[in-house]
Amino acid sequence: MHKKTTLIAAAVVAVGALWYAFRPERLFINKTVSEGFPTELARAAVNPGQPSILAAGRFHDGAHATSGSATIYQLQDRKRSLRLTEFETSNGPDVQVYLVAAADAKDNATVTNAGFIPLGAMKGNKGDQNYEVPSDVDLSKYRAVTIWCRRFGVNFGTAPLSAQNQMSSNQMSSMDSKQAAALLATGRFHDGAHKTSGSAMIYNLKEGKRVLRLTDFETSNGPDVQLYLVAAADATDNETVTRAGFVSLGPLRGNRGDQNYEIPSNLDLARYRAVTVWCRRFSVNFGTAPLTQQ
Repeated sequence: MHKKTTLIAAAVVAVGALWYAFRPERLFINKTVSEGFPTELARAAVNPGQPSILAAGRFHDGAHATSGSATIYQLQDRKRSLRLTEFETSNGPDVQVYLVAAADAKDNATVTNAGFIPLGAMKGNKGDQNYEVPSDVDLSKYRAVTIWCRRFGVNFGTAPLSAQNQMSSNQMSSMDSKQAAALLATGRFHDGAHKTSGSAMIYNLKEGKRVLRLTDFETSNGPDVQLYLVAAADATDNETVTRAGFVSLGPLRGNRGDQNYEIPSNLDLARYRAVTVWCRRFSVNFGTAPLTQQ
């Protein structure tokens, strides 16, 4: 009897230790937060022009469904803040927010191999939240935000970041640099049927025109390839493009390099939230850039 009691006690202790180590209930219990903008960001609503957006992107799934926007702001006091908005992912034990030294991270190995900087424990698996970014972090190196479960070494989801620098005079060969005005939306291409990369940025020019600019862009060539704005948050297949609806901005000017496309003045960018490279001959999505409104 004594031996049986000892075994039962040991089993209870072991189960308790396993529960503490893995916290499985956190996979099913949500924690929602709703942080306001940092003080300097709120002040900017009254005094436009500050702070500036340094980088922005949207989350894609990793091991768990993950969505929302990630934006890094330069505040007036020179501090930098990462803000997650409309954010949602799974809960779990010891979940951290990382800046990763890669353009994107779609698996676990990329995070560990590329290197990362932790910004702290995830405050909640749902809702808006802020994280301070150390002043010495090089954002040209750390180009993605990853939600990382440190207990299991798992990438829940990642937001590849697009740097929000003003276009240089060399980049604006087909635009008058004095016309460049507000940045309305930005995103980075992911692969569709073909490998596709680069940034997509929509600018509102001072004269009232809107321009979509592709930079560091590369995809495959093909017959009758068009550039579409799609009425969806993203398009990872062909069906999403055809079912959601789209507006053609014209034939793709080149499958490599920087290029500009004028956007119709009556187009609702709140509805058309992704840029897709589309082969009209074969109805194939070469690649898509989900856009984050600025």
